[in-house]
Amino acid sequence: MVAVSLTRYHLLIKDIVAEATEDRALQLELLGAYVPDNLLRKSLVSHGTEIQDSLDEELGRHRGVQSLQWEFDGRSYTSDRSGTSSAQVPRWFAELANLAPLQQEFEALSPQGSKARLTVRMRGDTTLQKSWVTVMRQIPVSLLIIVTVFTLLSLLLRVNSRLLERLSFATDTLRSGELGVRMVETGTSEMRAVAQTFNAMAAEIESLVHSLRQSKTDHHEQVHFTHQFINALPLPVFLRDQDGTCLGVNKAWEEFFNHPSGAVVGGRLLSDFANFPRGTNQYQKFGKPREDHEIQILVDEHQVRDMGYYKAPFTLRDGTQAGTIGALVDITDRKNAQAALLAEKERAVVTLSSIADGVITTNAAGRIETMNEAAQYLTGHQLVQAVGLPLASVFRRDPTSQPLPEGLQVNQLHLVQSPVHALNQLLVHRSGERYAIEFTASPIRYSGGEVSGCVLVFRDVTETNALKNEISWQARHDPLTGLNNRTALGERLTHALFQARESGQSLALCLLDLDHFQAINESEGQRIGDRLLKEVGLRLRRFVKDESDIARLGGDEFVVLFHESAQGPRLFARVRELLGALAQPFAIDDVTVSCTASAGIAVYPMDNASPDTLLRHADQAMYQAKQAGRGNLHLFDALQDQQVQTTHTRMARIGEALQSEEFRLHYQPKVYLRSGDIIGFEALLRWQHPEDGLVGPQAFLPLIEETDLIVDTGNWVLSQAMRQLQQWVQQGHAWKVSVNIAARHFHRPDFVDSLRSLLLDYPSVPAGLLELEILESAALQDIQYMRHMMQECQALGVSFSLDDFGTGFSSLSYLKRLPAETIKIDRMFVDGILTDPEDSTLVSAIVGLARAFDRAVIAEGVETDQQAEKLLSLGCEMGQGYGIAKPMPADAVVPWATARRTAKAVL
Repeated sequence: MVAVSLTRYHLLIKDIVAEATEDRALQLELLGAYVPDNLLRKSLVSHGTEIQDSLDEELGRHRGVQSLQWEFDGRSYTSDRSGTSSAQVPRWFAELANLAPLQQEFEALSPQGSKARLTVRMRGDTTLQKSWVTVMRQIPVSLLIIVTVFTLLSLLLRVNSRLLERLSFATDTLRSGELGVRMVETGTSEMRAVAQTFNAMAAEIESLVHSLRQSKTDHHEQVHFTHQFINALPLPVFLRDQDGTCLGVNKAWEEFFNHPSGAVVGGRLLSDFANFPRGTNQYQKFGKPREDHEIQILVDEHQVRDMGYYKAPFTLRDGTQAGTIGALVDITDRKNAQAALLAEKERAVVTLSSIADGVITTNAAGRIETMNEAAQYLTGHQLVQAVGLPLASVFRRDPTSQPLPEGLQVNQLHLVQSPVHALNQLLVHRSGERYAIEFTASPIRYSGGEVSGCVLVFRDVTETNALKNEISWQARHDPLTGLNNRTALGERLTHALFQARESGQSLALCLLDLDHFQAINESEGQRIGDRLLKEVGLRLRRFVKDESDIARLGGDEFVVLFHESAQGPRLFARVRELLGALAQPFAIDDVTVSCTASAGIAVYPMDNASPDTLLRHADQAMYQAKQAGRGNLHLFDALQDQQVQTTHTRMARIGEALQSEEFRLHYQPKVYLRSGDIIGFEALLRWQHPEDGLVGPQAFLPLIEETDLIVDTGNWVLSQAMRQLQQWVQQGHAWKVSVNIAARHFHRPDFVDSLRSLLLDYPSVPAGLLELEILESAALQDIQYMRHMMQECQALGVSFSLDDFGTGFSSLSYLKRLPAETIKIDRMFVDGILTDPEDSTLVSAIVGLARAFDRAVIAEGVETDQQAEKLLSLGCEMGQGYGIAKPMPADAVVPWATARRTAKAVL
């Protein structure tokens, strides 16, 4: 037994000595990690006494150090414990432990390149004393075990020699190192007791030895695991001791701060965070941690990150606090998610509060948890009153309501496993009032699928029915004027035709279209245009007995049905009376708007057609009225229907010609009549018809001048003219080209923007080479709007010519307000200039006006030399016409100009 104990203590002492040796090595490594650098910095700035004090301070801080010797720049400083007492241990224990002093040298390199050396000598008496104390604590236990065992053995030996032999054998076996030996528990009770005692002792010894071995293994594994674990953490982690010295940081910390661990380990920390050298950007990255452990960190000097900061103390084996472990957690995404969740919750609350449907939620017991405002209004219960009450006590269903699906009751709705829909229900308000409702009850489930309650959504169907009626009204009425729309008109017209057939009476359909409504809408604004349509609707209501006989088809088109006065002169008189009423000025706010209307009439049974056909015929008649002039009426004539259809066909063919690029531009020269020099050219549209050959503009432009096709055609002409100008500019010819612009095209609100875009597409062409020609009659329709549009175009560099001047209602005030650079004398005055004194006088007056207002003047239709000479005598210096040159294709212009310069011809 003594041998076993000795063996145990021998192993124990070896483990203790090995651990002590490892601790001294770690202490030496720790000293070498930071003391040389500290002493080197001290040596560079301090004198000998301060260096010796620092050396003594470090020696006093580390009890296991025997001596410290510092050598630098030829000087040597030593601090030792030569006067201190050694460990109080037996000599044999000291020899057995063999803890010899350790000595190690550490070098440091100064900024100047000189070396410094620190010699550290570790004594073994302190460690030896600790080991002896540990051994001495185990001796009483071991002695007690030995005495107990030997006492029992003595008793057993006296009782039974066989037991002694077995015990001796077992003891010897145990002593030999077979810790798993056990005695067979047989024989007398004393023998069994001895065997049991021995087995218990052997088991304890085996357990102690295994425990010592396992403790050592576990210690090393734990240290290794802890190091790997901390480095594996994605969170920045650091450790510091009680004095504030950084003991270590993990890899995540290094990567987060972009700072190596060697720069901070061993250094003093200014706060809970690792220290940085002053002057670096990271030095003041951290805000002060709030009580909720949240801080904000500036990352890369641009991005602010929200971080959670946590720290906890760590202790030594004896329970004394050794330092602090700190960690940072990036919670930016969580904070953002929390903010988004809060916003979503607020939106849900706002949504539930704002919707018209009542919403009630219950828990698994069927008691109310939440109610929105609509639910409180419909039930008469406030939320504070209803929370916690059974659903059936708040959501009271009238017994006369339609039975719920599957015989459910309100107090069972929280048990439903799938949505339940109920229609034709009556809800009893707290006041006793009843509401017709419909509701849906759906289960609320946990993430695992268990039902946690229900959500009840119900609505007052009275509002739904009202909405259905409103939708039905809107489906049959024009929302702007409140009149019947096309759908309602179709039904009304079908019924009226049936009554007319049954009674043998006539029925007239009058289709009204407001004249120049688009121009009013564009000049005065859409608000005034809408008000005008409303006022027209009011006048139509006052004109008929039954409001269902009038309708608005859309845009500026209205329909009026005439019954008793649907024939002959009476019908025409009534329609003219209606047109006269609509022609009266409309006072809208502070604007007075004048507007006429054109009317197309189709009469049953003269036109025995279906409702759709009757409406189409009225539309064709209205088109004929517009062709005859604004403010007119026209009765549909079946014989003219074919002509109208032919017109529509021709318009469609013109659109195809534009798409198929069958249009061509010819150019007619403009010259100085006196010198013959070329001023520029007018671009004139021609149609290269595949069957009819070259067709002039008078054959097709009048058909499309009141449609949007004239706009598409005008844009094509402008684009082709700019392309040709670009070619001539590249060839060195700075000729001005004038293009005729239709009134409908010029009144488009996007005309200026479209022109600006076109000019930008041809940057090499000066904008001043493009001249726009507008008819005097078109310009006089809205002087103020035309002046504004012309000024915007002139701001782009484009010039204007006033075409056919003198054919409209020209006046000095008009000429003054229209900023056209050129006035063009119409050919009708040039034709009679030689024979009609009045034409000559008019031309002279136009030239005088042009000079008075500083405008250029050019005459068109110059056919003879005599006309040119007469124009020169009247002061007109420029002209164009067949007498100068006919319009020619673009590829013929340059040869013609070259020949003219060569000949120097002058009319």
